[in-house]
Amino acid sequence: MLSRQSLAAMWFHLAVAFSLSVLSLGSGGLIPKLLPQRIGLAATMPQANPVATTKGISTTPRFTVTYPDHWIEYSNNQTDYVIIYNQRIPAIHGGTAPPYLIKTDLFIQNADLRDILQADQEEPSPTRRAEVVTVNGRPGVRVWEATPGLDFPHLLATYLPMGNGEVFTIVSYYSCQNQYAEAAILRLHDSVQLR
Repeated sequence: MLSRQSLAAMWFHLAVAFSLSVLSLGSGGLIPKLLPQRIGLAATMPQANPVATTKGISTTPRFTVTYPDHWIEYSNNQTDYVIIYNQRIPAIHGGTAPPYLIKTDLFIQNADLRDILQADQEEPSPTRRAEVVTVNGRPGVRVWEATPGLDFPHLLATYLPMGNGEVFTIVSYYSCQNQYAEAAILRLHDSVQLR
């Protein structure tokens, strides 16, 4: 017989699978030293009801991004900097981020894409993959990387040059224990609309 925790985990995974099949976000950063990532979160269970049928939309003067309506946004519409979490942040007790937590930072950097990518290559990483992408008609680069030793063991970043020496950056931090994270992150990254 399954324990109460096993049943809760099973129902959660079924709910996530269902929400990902229902959820349609449409088509649509990798500078950890610039942003504090060591948030020291204790491991917790994911939210109990992640099913979403509508979308949340974050709009700043320079970009718009669409995300599931149960995700949580922290933004300052005047600075074009947004942080989105897929669930409420649990109490901070030290340790690593919970395995189902996804944190996404969206911001604009005054930098050249070539310089950003070169700086990233100079930092050692056991796993790194990059590919050229197009997001809503804008060419860019997407990078996957393992980040051992940090609270979130993996990151996925999309860089979109904007001209005038600016690069739009969206970077999501997650754990590979969350088997649905990458698909949700890709939909979020592909929903970006730049102005």
